[in-house]
Amino acid sequence: MSAANGRMSVSSSHDGALFMDLMEAINRLIAASPTVAAHFLIALATWLLAVAIMLRLTPADEIKLIRAGNVAAAVWAGGTVIAMAIPIAAAMKYSGTTAEVIVWSLLAALVQLLAYFAACRIAGKTKEKLESGDMASAVFVAATQIAIALITAAALSG
Repeated sequence: MSAANGRMSVSSSHDGALFMDLMEAINRLIAASPTVAAHFLIALATWLLAVAIMLRLTPADEIKLIRAGNVAAAVWAGGTVIAMAIPIAAAMKYSGTTAEVIVWSLLAALVQLLAYFAACRIAGKTKEKLESGDMASAVFVAATQIAIALITAAALSG
């Protein structure tokens, strides 16, 4: 840096190197964009599909209950939404190829589906508990799903 006319300026050689570093970073970002987009879309599609399956297989209509103001149904479904995203995000982060993202995302979704059904079985009488607004069961199922999601995500990290 030099002081010219009372202003600080950066030398032109430094400007050129900084500009080249910036251009290289932009080029890398552009080159990676199709892969990043593909991984994101695969993960999003897997997440949407898995959440839709889980909501469809629950005996109660969680969306209808949520719209009616049933907080327990919102906690129950919210646990599903969060728990499904955690291992799918890990699958995306730790996978090197698009094929790996697909395989690990689907496997993570399957593990979460199994965890969900195990938690529901332990909670018992799912439909009645959801419809009656049983918060204890809702929190238990949501917490169990999130706990399994965190364990699955850690396992995916190697």
